[in-house]
Amino acid sequence: MIQVVYKNGREDVVDQKFLDILLYLGEVQEFRRSDHWVNVAEDPIRSFHRQEFSGQDRRRHAPTEFISVPVNG
Repeated sequence: MIQVVYKNGREDVVDQKFLDILLYLGEVQEFRRSDHWVNVAEDPIRSFHRQEFSGQDRRRHAPTEFISVPVNG
């Protein structure tokens, strides 16, 4: 669980997936890493803008083709 401070000053504890969503929505002012607080406006955090990544996206796969097979019945 990760400590966060919302932009309205409220403090909370959230899991990693929810923190990612909050960061994407711009709702978090600060969050706690294992050794220090991160100020979202000043400190480097991972980007959510896909065009900034220039490497190969290994998570995307070619679509699977399904072959229609007649059902006897």
